[in-house]
Amino acid sequence: MVVLPLLLGDHEFEAEGIAFAYSVSGSGPPLVVQSVGWGMSSTLYRQTLRPLEADFTVVYFEPRGNGRSSRPVSEKEMSTTVQVNDLEHLRLHLGLLSMAVLGHSSGGAIALGYAECFPAHVSKLVLVDHSLQDFNTDNFQHFATIRKNHPIYGPALQALMTLMIKFPETDEELSKELIQALPYYFADTSKTHIVMENLGPPVSAWAFNAHRIYDEESPFPHVAGLHLVTANTLILCGREDGICSVSAAERTEKGVERCRLVVVEGAGHFPWIEMPNNFFPVVVKFLKAE
Repeated sequence: MVVLPLLLGDHEFEAEGIAFAYSVSGSGPPLVVQSVGWGMSSTLYRQTLRPLEADFTVVYFEPRGNGRSSRPVSEKEMSTTVQVNDLEHLRLHLGLLSMAVLGHSSGGAIALGYAECFPAHVSKLVLVDHSLQDFNTDNFQHFATIRKNHPIYGPALQALMTLMIKFPETDEELSKELIQALPYYFADTSKTHIVMENLGPPVSAWAFNAHRIYDEESPFPHVAGLHLVTANTLILCGREDGICSVSAAERTEKGVERCRLVVVEGAGHFPWIEMPNNFFPVVVKFLKAE
């Protein structure tokens, strides 16, 4: 396989009729950052994961229907299962035999699914507050009960509940509700502005609705496939994440043979933003280790 040089900047390639977009920054061994699948661009990761670029050539990848990547013809092709294959299209395009992959939240679900379906092509796997689609937990109810009457968390929870039960009709409507819900994702709500200021273009309501519908209809069998992961794996999860649970992270750690879990105290859904000194050194050390 011919390995193409990773040229800095914004790039596109086509596969299965989709124009996929990715951006390359930094220097060093390649690290693929898998963006979420529900309609947000990679801007947040490109802006806030920059410390990784001092040690790695970071490839920020946007799956179909997200950011600058084009939409599929059918909404049915927006599930995590399909987006796992998008990551394989990227690997083939880059000409890499294997690659280190980092995924956060929904992006972590895609990255984990990829490591299960294509284990030989993942050299290192980093999962950050990742979702586990076929795993049930009372995490959301636990935090909702504690936070529902809080002056900041309470209104954010209401906005989040609206997102969970309603299908937004426009990008503007979705972005407004998401911004109102953002404090709920943090242990330290004063850090919320960092995400707000770096979200990038409006989130796609079309992608949000399609991804949600078809993931709920056919959840990716993450737990059933954990034993298939062969890559050295690092999991980081904020102790106070009311969205993606520590218990899901623990279940992944239990099922993956070579896996280490780091619970980041004092952090919610974005541990690298709330506790950067407890995040970046751990990730860099893991990725650099033989």
